[in-house]
Amino acid sequence: MIREAGAGDVLRIVDMVERLRAAIDGPVHVHRSWTAATVASLLSDPSGAVWVSDKGFLAASLQRTIINPAPIAVEHGWWAADGSGLRLLRAFERWAAERGTALVQLSTGPAGPDLARLGYRRAEQAWTRAI
Repeated sequence: MIREAGAGDVLRIVDMVERLRAAIDGPVHVHRSWTAATVASLLSDPSGAVWVSDKGFLAASLQRTIINPAPIAVEHGWWAADGSGLRLLRAFERWAAERGTALVQLSTGPAGPDLARLGYRRAEQAWTRAI
């Protein structure tokens, strides 16, 4: 079951963020108190949203770009160890559509799903370098 997250889910989501970072070998370590505060702020912000499943989450917010004032729905974290990834994505897409966004922006790790089969296209690549 997919549902909107609540305050009681914050620490569980932080644990899943740890697993997400490990799975993609993310270059930045999780700062647990920062992550918890960020998730909590998304829950209280009308422009933010977080959904959870038994072993998954998707966190997002509405943002504007330098290119165009139309809002876009930006995913900040997406992890599912229980097969709920597509259902979390669909909840995110519905939320974005209800808010009149111009597009949905997602990131995936190197071994992430091929989202082209769902109508997505690769628009950019993220490059990182530790300093």
